[in-house]
Amino acid sequence: MKRPTSVSVHRRSSSLEPPIPPALLIQRRNSAIHGHGVYARVPIPAGHVIVEYTGERITKAESDRRDAARLVRARRGHDTCTYIFHLNQRHDLDGRRGGNVSRFINHSCAPNCCSELRRGRIWILATHDIFPGQELTFDYGFAFRDWADNPCRCGTTNCAGFIVAENERWRLRRLASAPAPVRCT
Repeated sequence: MKRPTSVSVHRRSSSLEPPIPPALLIQRRNSAIHGHGVYARVPIPAGHVIVEYTGERITKAESDRRDAARLVRARRGHDTCTYIFHLNQRHDLDGRRGGNVSRFINHSCAPNCCSELRRGRIWILATHDIFPGQELTFDYGFAFRDWADNPCRCGTTNCAGFIVAENERWRLRRLASAPAPVRCT
């Protein structure tokens, strides 16, 4: 992979901070997946720490309240974006408030990034080499119980159709192969 001369990208270091500012690596643009997306400006090697996912630290109760409000908005045909990240048993992080460009990284069933929790902070890392102009994506890992509320628009060959954690997608396949219920009139 040819590296640009203006920015040198290094493999992940032991430090938590990205080796170069995210603004030099990535940019927000319109996305074919959903609304806005985040795209690579330069080649990003696999394993590189790209950006920290930041936002407002909230309790689980507040997180549940905000997600319920999001689902109400969705049923009314409004914004259904979720920016809430699980931190631990007591807290979540809401990227909608005080978030940065990382909140616009879309879900994909074939992602090129992953999220990693380190010392109470969430980092986005490249899992594959990412080329300039390529959209950054990661698996949101939603629980199966919410599958119907979260359609997937990633368009990959193996798209599950809904945003469900990879280890629970077999449940979607089981639903698809189940016979339709018979309705009596």
